[in-house]
Amino acid sequence: MARQSGILKIEGKIDGISFYRKDGKYYARRSGGVSGARIRNDPRYRRTRENVAEFSEVARQGKLVRTAFRRELVGNASGNVTARLGSALYRVLKTDGVNRRGERKVSAGDLGLLAGFGFNANASVDTALAAPLGLAFDDSAEKVTWAGTVLPARDVVAPSGATHFRLRLAAASLDFDNAGQVSASATGPETAVDSLDEVAVALEAGYDKSLSGHTLALAGIEFLQAMNGELYPLSNGAYNAMGIAGYHSAV
Repeated sequence: MARQSGILKIEGKIDGISFYRKDGKYYARRSGGVSGARIRNDPRYRRTRENVAEFSEVARQGKLVRTAFRRELVGNASGNVTARLGSALYRVLKTDGVNRRGERKVSAGDLGLLAGFGFNANASVDTALAAPLGLAFDDSAEKVTWAGTVLPARDVVAPSGATHFRLRLAAASLDFDNAGQVSASATGPETAVDSLDEVAVALEAGYDKSLSGHTLALAGIEFLQAMNGELYPLSNGAYNAMGIAGYHSAV
C-alpha cells in the first residue's frame, strides 16, 4: 500500500491500480483478491464456502428473532444487538449434531442456550428486577405465563429519575426453516418504584405450538418518569431491560 503524493489526489481504478481515500489520506494499491467465481468453485475454498453458508444462516435467523420481538425491542435494545444476537445464534448452530459443517442449522441446535440473552447490553433483567418471578409454558392452553409477586421498593432497582415501572412478556413461535413467526405480548400496569405494597404479577402471552414447535419467551422491565401528571419513557428506554427468559420445544 502506497501513499499518494503531489497536489492532485485520485480516487478510482486505473490500469489495475486502485486509488482511494482513508482517514483523510490518499492511498494506492494494486487491485487483486480472489474472484467470487473461484471462491464458489475452487475446492481449496471449501471451508470458506462452509463458513459463508453458516454465517448466512445465522444472519437469517437473527433477523427472524428480531422481527418476532420487534414491538418489544423498539427503544429497548442497544445498538449492537444484531452482532450480539448473531454470536449467540452461532453458538446454537455449532451444537447441531445432525448436519454437516456448512449445512448446520440453528433449528437443529440447542436453542435453550439463548435463555438469558439480553437485547440491551447496558441493562439486565436480573439486575433490575430481584423478584423471583416464574416462567411456565403450557402446551394444552398454548400460553406462557410469567407470575409471582413484586414488592417494588425492595425488588426493583430503578435508575435515577425513574418514578414508575411496568413489566412486559412476549412469546414468539418461530419456524426457522421457513422464516415464519407468530408472536403475542402482554404488559403489566404502571407501578410506582417506591411502592411498599406487594404487587401480584400474572402476565400471559399465547403461542402456536403447531408452527414448528420452537417458542421463545421474552421478559422485561421498562422504566418511566412522571411529569405534570403524565408518564414518559425514561431516557428513551436506555435503562429498559429485555431478555430471552426461556425456550420451549413442543416436539
